[in-house]
This record gives sequence, C-alpha cells and structure tokens, in this order.
Amino acid sequence: MRLWQQLCLQDLTVPWLIIGDFNCVLRGDEKKGGKEPHTSCINEFSDWMDDNNLFEADSLGCKLTWTNGQSGTRRILSKLDRAIINEAWLNKFANWRRKALPREVSDHSTLFGFPFVALRPKHAPFRIQKMRFTHPDFLRMVKASWNAPVYGNPDFLFPFTLKRLKEAIKLWNQTVFGNVNTRFKQAQLKFEVASRNYDEDPHDE
Repeated sequence: MRLWQQLCLQDLTVPWLIIGDFNCVLRGDEKKGGKEPHTSCINEFSDWMDDNNLFEADSLGCKLTWTNGQSGTRRILSKLDRAIINEAWLNKFANWRRKALPREVSDHSTLFGFPFVALRPKHAPFRIQKMRFTHPDFLRMVKASWNAPVYGNPDFLFPFTLKRLKEAIKLWNQTVFGNVNTRFKQAQLKFEVASRNYDEDPHDE
C-alpha cells in the first residue's frame, strides 16, 4: 500500500501540505513512454484526494518530474512528484506555489515551495564570491583601494576605507565578470528550457 493511502486527514481546519513522490499519476497525459498508466491507480489517487478534501497546489517548472534515465524509445517520463494541499493551507498561504527544478543528479526533480509574491529588499546584502579570489588582479585591486590616501579622524578612517573598498570591489566585479546573477539566471533558464524540450521530444538529445 502506498503511503498516501494510509493518510486520513480528519481536522480540515489544520493547514496541510504533503509534498514529494506519490508514485502515481493523476491523469493519462502525466506519463510519456512505457505502458499506459493503470486507470484503477489513477482513480484510487483521485478518490483519496476527494475524500480528504485535498487538491494540487499551483505549480511551475518541469511538468514531468521523474525519468527512468533511458533515451529514445526506451525513455519513460512521469509526473510522480507533486504538492498536495487543503483549503486551510491555501487560506493561510494564498500565494504559495510549488516549483519543480530540472533533473540534474537524481531521476526525480527537486521540489520546493515559495510565496509567489516576494518583495525584493531595498538594499541587497554585499557578498564576497569565491571566484574573485582566483582572479590575478583581485588582490592588486584590493591593495590599491586600501592603500589610497585618506585623511581624517581615526574613528572615521577605518569605516571609510572599508566602504571605499566595497565600492571598488563592486565596480571591479562589474567590469571583470559582468552581472553574475543575471548571467546565472540566464544560464539556468536555458537549462530549464532544454530540459523541458527533451522531455517533450526524447529523441532530441
């Protein structure tokens, strides 16, 4: 018996979120390749959700979350991983979404949930990235900024020098590496698109 079949959620006022591998599809179009999904299993899964007043959370990302790791005609893809919620969860977290990331190491997509509307902080924190230390000009730039002359009260000198170094690093980083976050998001988007295209056409590797 599957784990979800053993769950009976009595208190409908408690917010419920069940996220993970249900090892079953809800519709016939949630599987590609291999044998047709068993109608009895689909009906059992659907009835269990109805009996417990559950429904699937809004989802983003990969539609098919599991693969058998094969290619071509032997490739099988299914939507086995999902986030199931009840009305109390939706009332408490109205903008909550589930996203399935492209499969990288595991045969399952990684799932994570997040509020769909998230306010960006006005002042994003400044972070040092490891790649900067490997660049041959990094230490030279740091020394030049730190050793540049500055005059004033001793209590003023140290924080001013740090602030000036921070601005120098940001400018140097933009010149040398460009906008790393934007480039990373673009690369991530290309990977997600390529993964979805491969799911749609397993022959196109």
